[in-house]
This record gives sequence, structure tokens and C-alpha cells, in this order.
Amino acid sequence: MKGFYILGGYPDMKKFEEVFKYIAEKADFVEVGLAYNDPVADGPVIAEAASKVVKSNIKIDDILKIVEAYKKSKVYIMTYANIFYQYGLKEFSQKYKNLINGVIIADLPNRMHSFFYDNGFDIPVIPFVTPESRDEDIEELKGSKADFIYFVGVRGVTGSEVNFLDTELVEKVQFVKKVTNKNVVFGFGIKTKKDTEKVMTYADGFVIGTEAVKRQTNINEFKKYIESIIR
Repeated sequence: MKGFYILGGYPDMKKFEEVFKYIAEKADFVEVGLAYNDPVADGPVIAEAASKVVKSNIKIDDILKIVEAYKKSKVYIMTYANIFYQYGLKEFSQKYKNLINGVIIADLPNRMHSFFYDNGFDIPVIPFVTPESRDEDIEELKGSKADFIYFVGVRGVTGSEVNFLDTELVEKVQFVKKVTNKNVVFGFGIKTKKDTEKVMTYADGFVIGTEAVKRQTNINEFKKYIESIIR
């Protein structure tokens, strides 16, 4: 499962449309980020890009119109809980449940997924696991209806450095796979083809964010980078 994160509306709608149209045909799945003004999990590259999108007042519905027009692979929305609260949990779900395959909510603890579902949200919420997640908390993810478990492989924000073959890290991913019987997608810190090859020796997929967003302003550079990863 080869996935890439791109930021909705960045650097403008025209270039976002170019990037999404291209990546939707190349990747197994696409994460589309919705900009938020307090992105605590984002590293400096994505946070700066998100700040520009927030100031441009781009509408969520306009971003998702582009997704609907060019979707070829699975699409997950990655953002923060307040974005959905402001839109309306039930309203967002009813409008986009047939378009979106899941949502990744960076500041929503796994135990709070039920709050979303209890309030009319009918789109699968992808669970997070980190190297520090407790065994008993991972056990509770067995019944998740999400496509995969998102493994945050780095202690910090997006774009940080990580030792992908760290024994503790590898064993944690293997434990998550065994306990949940779900695919595990590794996120955060991946930059190169070599990084992906290391991760894919024990995980079921990967997602690259910072390095993709860096190149969203130049479609040719973006294409060149994506090709270097998926060739």
C-alpha cells in the first residue's frame, strides 16, 4: 500500500488539482490534508503550507469537488477534530461517506472514535498507534472497521528523522498486525526509496507527507519525486 499525503488547496486550487489528478492515478491511496490553524502534529513544512491555505479561505467543499472529479484510488482525509465539528459530524458524513474511504484525525484519541460514531459520523476513523501505545490499548482496536492501522513511527512531528529498522519499532508493528489482524501503514519520517524498502520489510504500507508537500508547488518536481519512490 503506497500512499502519499498532499495538502488540499496548496499552494492554490489550480496546482492542487494538477497534483491530485496525477497522484490519484499513481498511488494506492491518497491522504488529502485539510488545513487547520493549530496543526500540533505537523512538522514545519506542512504547518507552513497549512497556514497559507487557512489564510486563503479555501472551502472544504471545493477541495472535495476536485477529489470527486479525479478519484482513481482510495482517498483518506487527514485533519483535526475541530474541522469536522465546525462542518457538522452528521452533515460531513452524509455528504461524503460514498466518496471518502476513511478519515485520519490527528488529535482524536482512539477511545473517542465512538463519540464521532454516536453523533452520526458514518465514515471509518483510522486508528493511530505509536511506539508508546500500550498493549491493552492496541487490543481494543480489534473491532475497528477502518481499512488499516496508522502507525506513527516517529516520536515527534511529521518530517522528523527515524531509524526504520530499530528492533523495538519493528516488533511493535508486528505486534499490532498480529493482535488486530489489520494492515499496518507506517507514517512519519519517510523520505527516500530506501526508507520505503526498509519499512516494507515488516509493514503493509507507507505514507509520505512532508517530502510530497515540499514539491506541491512544482508539478514537474512532484512527478519526478513520486516516480523515484514508486518505480
